[in-house]
Amino acid sequence: MNAHHKQSADCDAHFQAILAAAVEAIVIIDHSCRIQAFSDAAQKLFGYSRQEVLGQNVSMLMPEPFRSSHDAWVARHLATGERRIIGTGREVTARRKDGSVFPVYLSVGEGKSAEGGFFVGILHDLTREKAAFRRVQQLAAIVDSTGDAVLGKTLDGVVTYWNRGAEELYGYSAEEAIGRHVSELIVPLEKLEELDSIAARIRHGENVARVETERHDKSGRRLIVSLTISPILDADGNVTGASAIARDITARRTAERAQADARRAAEESNRVKTDFLSIVSHELRTPLTIILGNISLLTDHEHMPDPAEAAGIAQDIEDSANRLLALINDLLDISDMEAGEARLRLAPMQAEELVLEVAQAADVMAAPKGLEVEFYTEPLALMADPLRLKQALINLVDNAVKFTQSGTITVGVSRAGESALFEVRDTGPGIPEVETGRIFDAFHQADTSSTRTAQGTGLGLTIVRRIVELHGGVLSVESEPGKGSIFYIAIPLNEDATDLHD
Repeated sequence: MNAHHKQSADCDAHFQAILAAAVEAIVIIDHSCRIQAFSDAAQKLFGYSRQEVLGQNVSMLMPEPFRSSHDAWVARHLATGERRIIGTGREVTARRKDGSVFPVYLSVGEGKSAEGGFFVGILHDLTREKAAFRRVQQLAAIVDSTGDAVLGKTLDGVVTYWNRGAEELYGYSAEEAIGRHVSELIVPLEKLEELDSIAARIRHGENVARVETERHDKSGRRLIVSLTISPILDADGNVTGASAIARDITARRTAERAQADARRAAEESNRVKTDFLSIVSHELRTPLTIILGNISLLTDHEHMPDPAEAAGIAQDIEDSANRLLALINDLLDISDMEAGEARLRLAPMQAEELVLEVAQAADVMAAPKGLEVEFYTEPLALMADPLRLKQALINLVDNAVKFTQSGTITVGVSRAGESALFEVRDTGPGIPEVETGRIFDAFHQADTSSTRTAQGTGLGLTIVRRIVELHGGVLSVESEPGKGSIFYIAIPLNEDATDLHD
């Protein structure tokens, strides 16, 4: 065998080895479209043996309409040299021996040999890729159709997937979210440490299920979500990222909290009303007991007290009766106000004169305890109900005297913007901060214990608030435990009110 023949044999051996070893199907045809070579992989792919196809038109491997037009395409290429798919690849449809069709990726090359020109086709079966792609599409459609937010991210926290639920929940489109770090999108600053802790667990391959936490949307609105986070593994079982499913439970948690708050409020209301009824019972019983006990002393004809003692007994009866009358009036007032039946009788008045009247009443109330009364005034005209406004201030003074053991009671009025600002200040024990927001509520008293030292039902401040609100004013308090309290009543000024000083 000469060198040329040996080289030719070697080339043929190499060629046959390639056809046998190639993973992809290889089909070689001549310019007449006759199959000249058919690799082992091609036999498996199409179901034909090599003997069945060699010398046959390659169109046998094609479904219609490609089968009928293939020879014409080759002829046109040979005649014009037009290169449509030579040197490139494309997806086409092929036909097996059993008649079934399937997708393949076809790349075509052209060559020449001693026997003439030929074409080489390399085909890759796309059946599995297509099926996998369809499954991915189905899964993506399922993920997109769920109401939950689903996102994928790298181990470093960079978003790689963002479904429609995430768009709806967080307000970012997929284009806005993918490629950005999850912390800059939806994680509040105070939750960054929690995010790092979850990431550490994911790196160890741990699933993190049903973690209730907070996130925020694009507008900054806070959300309460239930998170389930799972590691994403590669083919070797290594963690390459994480998937997170977030369910919005904001409405549910808000409703639960509202229900809990309402339940606590109802329980507190019931407790306060129970305390109030206990106090009212005590406040009614005490003067009635005094009245009935003293009346019995005045009806015993055989042991009538002397005139001086009888006068003292009568005074005790009068004091107790007045106490009962005040209690009944308070109950009637608050009943009318709660029912919306209270009405004001507005008239032009001077704030200065009102303060002088209240200061005189304060002197009388404070004298038995040795308290000093101070006042200051400013001539201010306003439209108000003089009796109701005086009632409000007297109630505040009465409270101040009741709780102050030593020191000073101050009553005054001054201009504050477009309002007359009335003030009642005391040097009493003050009010704890936790109570200042509730002392104006009906039926509420800061001290409802059996050892409380101050008398009364606790309706006085509620009545004051209702009177002030009827005037379109504002009632407020400043207090410091151990130093005393200041109650303010701001009533809008009326520039058209008659100036009684003129």
